[in-house]
Amino acid sequence: MNAFSWNWRASLLAALLLLLFLGIWHVATLPRTGGQSVDPEYAKLVGESAASGQKSALPGPKEVGAKVWSHLVDPFYDNGPNDKGIGLQLGYSLARVLAGYLLAALVAIPAGFLIGMSPTLYKALDPFIQVLKRVSPLAWMPLALFTLKDSGVSAVFVIFICSLWPMLINTAFGVGSV
Repeated sequence: MNAFSWNWRASLLAALLLLLFLGIWHVATLPRTGGQSVDPEYAKLVGESAASGQKSALPGPKEVGAKVWSHLVDPFYDNGPNDKGIGLQLGYSLARVLAGYLLAALVAIPAGFLIGMSPTLYKALDPFIQVLKRVSPLAWMPLALFTLKDSGVSAVFVIFICSLWPMLINTAFGVGSV
C-alpha cells in the first residue's frame, strides 16, 4: 500500500473516533427523566427547575459549540477588566511570553558568555544554577504572586525564570566548548 492510502485510512479512523466521542458525550449529557426528586437548591445551581428532567452538570456538545462560536464571533470585545474577548486575552498572553523571554535573553546570553569563558566562574555558579533550574514553574508562581502582588508581572517573572536556565546553560556550554 502506498502512503496516500495509509493517510486516508488514518484520517477516516480519526474522524470516526471523533464522531463516536461526540455521540457518547451527547448521550451522556441528555436530561434524565424519572422519579428522582432533585433538591431545589441543586437544581438552581445547575440551571434547571426541580420539576423538569434533571440536566447533567456537564454541558453537551451543542452547548459547548454555541459558547465557542459566541467567543469566536467577537474575539476583541472589552466589557471591563474581567470581561475581555479571546483575541485580547491571546494578545496579552503573547505579550507576556515575549516580554519574559526577551528579558531572559537579555540576562542569560551575556551571563552565559561570562560563565562559558571563565572556568572559575563556571565552577562557582554551577551549584546554584543546578539547584534553581530544577524548581518547577508551579513553585515559582505562588512566590511571585506573594512578593510582586501583580498577576501580570508575576506571569512575566515566571516565564523569565523558566526561560533563563536553558538559555544560560546552553550559552555557557556553547561558549565553553569553543
